[in-house]
Amino acid sequence: MRLRAAAVAVLAAAAAIAGCGGSGRLSSGDLKNQATQICALATKQTDRIKSPTSPAGSAVFLRQGITAVTPELAQLRKLRPPSDAQDVYATAINSSAKKLVLLRTASGQLARGDDPVSTMQSLEQQLAPVVQQENGAWQSLGIPACVNH
Repeated sequence: MRLRAAAVAVLAAAAAIAGCGGSGRLSSGDLKNQATQICALATKQTDRIKSPTSPAGSAVFLRQGITAVTPELAQLRKLRPPSDAQDVYATAINSSAKKLVLLRTASGQLARGDDPVSTMQSLEQQLAPVVQQENGAWQSLGIPACVNH
C-alpha cells in the first residue's frame, strides 16, 4: 500500500511539473498577464513624471525616467517566454535595455554639463529606431501595455 501511495505522489509531482511547463517557461497567456502587470506599474510611474519646462529640467526628467524603467526591465528579464515567442521577446528586452543605456548616457552627459538642448535632441534621434523596434516586438507578442506611448 505504501508503494502505491508513493507512486501516486511521484505521478502527481510529475504531472504538476509538466503542467508548469517543466522548463520554467510561461504560457503565452501567463507571459502576457505578467508582462502587462509589470509594464502597467511602470507606466503609472512614468506618467507621474512631469515634462521639463526648461532645458535645465532635462536631467531630473531623465533620472526619474531611469528610476522608473530600471526595475521594469529587471522584472521583465526574469520572465521566461514560451519557446515560440523567445526570439521576439528577446528583441523586446534587448531594445528596452538599449533604450535604458541611451537614457543613462544622456543623463551622464547632462551631469557633465553638456548642452541640454542638443543632448535631448540627440537622444530623441537615437531612441526613435530603438523604440520602434521595441514597440514592434511588444505588439507582435500581443502585449500592448509594454508599448511606449
